[in-house]
Amino acid sequence: MKIDPSQLNLLKEPFGVLIKDENINKESLDREIESAHKIITVGDTTTEKLVRLGYVPDISVVDGKEKRIKKDRIFEYSADEILHFENKPGELDEHIITQIQQLTQSKLKDKIKFIIEGEEDLVALPFLMFSPDNWVICYGQPQPYHGMVIVHVNEDSRRRAKLIFNKVFNIEFNNPGYDDTVAV
Repeated sequence: MKIDPSQLNLLKEPFGVLIKDENINKESLDREIESAHKIITVGDTTTEKLVRLGYVPDISVVDGKEKRIKKDRIFEYSADEILHFENKPGELDEHIITQIQQLTQSKLKDKIKFIIEGEEDLVALPFLMFSPDNWVICYGQPQPYHGMVIVHVNEDSRRRAKLIFNKVFNIEFNNPGYDDTVAV
């Protein structure tokens, strides 16, 4: 699925709590994610920051790049399972969405790493749409805000993610139990 370029502005605002780069530390993360049932990270830098501060994500999504530039050295961390996907920039592969639906509906016990060949940025949206309550999604926020966004998944965040998804991909993704009347 290709993104509608006219809707890119919907993806620029932080979706949850923004922690500025200079304020990302163990204490700020403890306040936001200590009680999370599961932690999902999207992005190499976000994943590395959390791991270095003692949080190994239950699911991480990385592409070996920072700001679309290939990293010289890939940060290594433990994962029980590694899944490989291809995802073109400005698109979201339907295989990734299917895998996310399956994982978020399972009794996730292993640490899983998604390695994306291409671009991983948009993968946060289906995680926001399908993750259960009390899961936390962390992703990097580029300029002008610069920092890490932490989203506590609940009914409202899932509904908002679905509305944004439908607008940026110019489709109507229907999922039972979601109310389309919530404003973005």
